[in-house]
Amino acid sequence: MVRMQYTTYTLYPIGALSARSAAQPREGVLLRGDNGGYACLQCWPELGDSPLEYELDALRDGSPLRLGARALQCIELDGEARSRGVSLFDGLTVPKSHATLTVSATPSQVYNLHQRGFRVGKIKVIPKLDATVERLVNLASMVPDWKWRIDFNCTLTPAEALQFWEMLPDAMKQRIDFVEDPCYYSVESWQSLQDAGMPLGYDLPVPGEVRIPRCTSKPMMRLVKPARHHSTSGLPVFTSNMDHPLGQCWAAYNAAKFYTGKPEAEVPLCGLVTHHVYRPNAFSERMGMDITPNFPLPGGTGLGFDDLLEALPWKTL
Repeated sequence: MVRMQYTTYTLYPIGALSARSAAQPREGVLLRGDNGGYACLQCWPELGDSPLEYELDALRDGSPLRLGARALQCIELDGEARSRGVSLFDGLTVPKSHATLTVSATPSQVYNLHQRGFRVGKIKVIPKLDATVERLVNLASMVPDWKWRIDFNCTLTPAEALQFWEMLPDAMKQRIDFVEDPCYYSVESWQSLQDAGMPLGYDLPVPGEVRIPRCTSKPMMRLVKPARHHSTSGLPVFTSNMDHPLGQCWAAYNAAKFYTGKPEAEVPLCGLVTHHVYRPNAFSERMGMDITPNFPLPGGTGLGFDDLLEALPWKTL
């Protein structure tokens, strides 16, 4: 049996966070182990996660599911650092981030992010092709030097994904860094998208995932969420799970650890600065809401937030 405590939290999005997620409050828990370490556990059932209650029940039974197992790893490392009175970020450099945009992002928001130093935007889009293409071109016109990462969350059919690419103006195609999960993966459909010139990235778990990079003729960008994934290879884009700032720091630590010692020119822009997609709370305010591509460390031991975490109402799991 796993001995730990938990406390619940609610995050309030400023807009829809994906094509599959409405702008509804997101529920999660923070966990505290008997070693003094902390972790975040937030599920996205609409994207394939088990419900939060299932994850918590599995932790109680000592047989953690995917997200729970990663949370336990976070607790172990965070607790060890806190016991030594050091930050997990000591000696590490967190990769810079792209601008994370909600489904309802406006031209003024994009321009504001440009003024703050962002030069790449990742935007969640909906499977309404005419409206999505028009909106992308409109937003891109505000920031002519930006590159774009587009995430459909597998809401298109293969035919629709190809249609989307064909509808984009050639000038816009040249500004696409990658299209993430346009449709559910198959070798045939994703090869046809590559043949049409679409640069691809993948995030959602799919059958035979480890074989994906070797199954089509061109490389694809791997998106890694440390809340879900334990390890990886190549040069992936690390992103947060769009979860609590503590979970955001866990993602940032994993990205920094992975890229330690690698040439700066090889480190891709990641997606770690995401607390601004929710209404401010004490934790996000500690990180600062005046966001830039640089990850804002909260200070403290382990992953940080020492005093804020200690003051929360903890209950036995």
